[in-house]
Amino acid sequence: MAAPPSAPGESKVAGGPAPAREPADLRAWLGGRSRSSNLAIKTTSLALLLALWQLLAIWQGELLFPGPVAVVQRLVGVIAEERFAFHMAQTLLRVGGGLAVSLALAMAVGIPMGLSRPVERFIEPYVLLGLTIPGLAWALIAVMVVGITNWAPVLAIVASTTPMVMLNLWQGAKSLDTDLLQMGTAFRASRALVMRQVVLPQLFPFVLAGTRLGLALAWKIVVLSEMFGLSNGVGYQLSLNFSQFSIAGVMAWTIAFTAVMAAIEFGLLRPIEHRVTRWRPSVQGA
Repeated sequence: MAAPPSAPGESKVAGGPAPAREPADLRAWLGGRSRSSNLAIKTTSLALLLALWQLLAIWQGELLFPGPVAVVQRLVGVIAEERFAFHMAQTLLRVGGGLAVSLALAMAVGIPMGLSRPVERFIEPYVLLGLTIPGLAWALIAVMVVGITNWAPVLAIVASTTPMVMLNLWQGAKSLDTDLLQMGTAFRASRALVMRQVVLPQLFPFVLAGTRLGLALAWKIVVLSEMFGLSNGVGYQLSLNFSQFSIAGVMAWTIAFTAVMAAIEFGLLRPIEHRVTRWRPSVQGA
């Protein structure tokens, strides 16, 4: 008796259903665009954004909403004439100092929280409470407590970012591979060796994630703190341009600072991540 014709979606070789697409094959199919195609998509997206920006400028008027050309001209003037490097360096120093203290505190508290249930129960309410307090409140409190000094933005950054970074490390410590820890104990490895070869490599992605979140929040907090009375920094320049009703100046300083933060992300954090996580299996090779 002749075999019945195969239905659509069934294999003609074995007569059974066609094998399901493997996840790796699906990822390759979805991400199989060439670099030129991806570049064309990004270029088109940027062109549409600039066109929309220009249309809004025409609709509102250049005085109320300056277009891309006016903002770029103002940005060039900011970089060339307005002590851009000095004010940017002041802001970055405050961000770096506050974020460094925040990371140290988060590692000192977040890792024990993930490894010890009593420590977790004792500190968890304060972490959740810290996450609910807005950064603006911390900026005001810091200025009122320490005055209009360089310590005010640093204190505000530490208070705002530490709970968020701590939460990442807390969850990272809870997700550690206990089999590897038990293996280290069975082979009588020292605590320092286990920490360096087992614990830290697993925690580093969570440290980087916390650093990115902390950096994204820190620059907002430092700008707020600088606007409240400091005489230098990006926040001071934003406040100065706001008092002069210079929308182009506000937008130019915002774009400049955003570009610097993007350079830190893609020029510093991403390469570090790729270097220290080379031991992890590749997604495409799964």
